[in-house]
Amino acid sequence: MTFCIAMQNRRAVASFLHPQTIISERSEYLIVSRSGGENTFLSVSNAGACTGLESEAPQGLSPDLEMCATLISQGPDGLEIFIVEQVVPDGYEPKGTFIGGDGYFALESSDEGVRLKGAARFKPGPRTKAAASRCLLLGENEPGATIHFKADYLPWKDELLPNDFRRSPDQFGGHVS
Repeated sequence: MTFCIAMQNRRAVASFLHPQTIISERSEYLIVSRSGGENTFLSVSNAGACTGLESEAPQGLSPDLEMCATLISQGPDGLEIFIVEQVVPDGYEPKGTFIGGDGYFALESSDEGVRLKGAARFKPGPRTKAAASRCLLLGENEPGATIHFKADYLPWKDELLPNDFRRSPDQFGGHVS
């Protein structure tokens, strides 16, 4: 299913060396999209800070730092697992500044809505050099960072959705399309 949606993410940042020790948290908008021959690629990019209380994403969001992940598993319950790529894969064209890492995303589509969870580790080096000046996660003396994602679908005027896309019933007066 090809789509381009906005999500409200609660991002938790941890040390690269201690990935379970959270050192900061914040809310942000994400732009999440599917593409590729069989919708193999999942693009996840940050698109600005938010309060975490918004009921709709603002118009004009654009991707900044972007990760690409490749589909590795589809479950019968609507859960799909993607592995984060370290380099831009063949056939994928980033819309933001690509930043490679190691990690995963779990995308779940159910009657409760669309959710994204996952974690990725980033280490300074050639693949992050272009993004390092804008990336608070990759400080000059830091060995890198681990980012934990927990995001929910957020209505957005610029979204591209297929007809059978599942939205949260709470956001649409009990109607799921």
